[in-house]
Amino acid sequence: MSAKRDVPLDESAPFLGTTIEVIRAIQQRDLLNKWLSLYTLHGRAPPFDDFKMECCDGECDSAVYYTVEIENGHPSFIIDSVGTRLAKAYGATGGGRELGNYLGAKLARVILPLYEECFRRKLPVYTVSRVQDRKGREVDFERLLLPFSNGERITRVVGSFETISLEGHFDLEKMMHERMPIDVVRAVIDKNLYFKPPSRIAAQDKIEFE
Repeated sequence: MSAKRDVPLDESAPFLGTTIEVIRAIQQRDLLNKWLSLYTLHGRAPPFDDFKMECCDGECDSAVYYTVEIENGHPSFIIDSVGTRLAKAYGATGGGRELGNYLGAKLARVILPLYEECFRRKLPVYTVSRVQDRKGREVDFERLLLPFSNGERITRVVGSFETISLEGHFDLEKMMHERMPIDVVRAVIDKNLYFKPPSRIAAQDKIEFE
């Protein structure tokens, strides 16, 4: 079943299993391929220390790092750093804060389950949440969550966030607090969990142009 939907999902909708093909943003696909290359090597969610972000390519602007702590048997996600894009969308930085407290009760009710699913499944979670900016323009907020393990449980999560609007220009400022986001895609990447590098032209091959 496809994870792509044209209608909003209610909060109880299941996470559908799918492949990397559900992800639209090239940068997020590249991040997932990095994760998959490590997953292939370890046969599980990889160690965080093996994962390298390319900040020079703008990856860090849209990324957030979380440390996962266990409190009363439940995961708690502590924000280590907030990328500039996410901080602008939520209207505040959140370094050192627990995610639920950072989001507030209203947003935490719909967003925390996405992180909990990533923790529980030990697999990447991808969602598209539809929101509106201050002028009512629809914006798709694309979230990719990548889990990292110490071999026993998930200890870190890296989130990547992209925004796109068919209407072109939009106002990112405090966008996630203007109106409640509505999920239109909710997926777990649980199929074809291997990294296949793109085909490249061998150095000795000749290329002829007419």
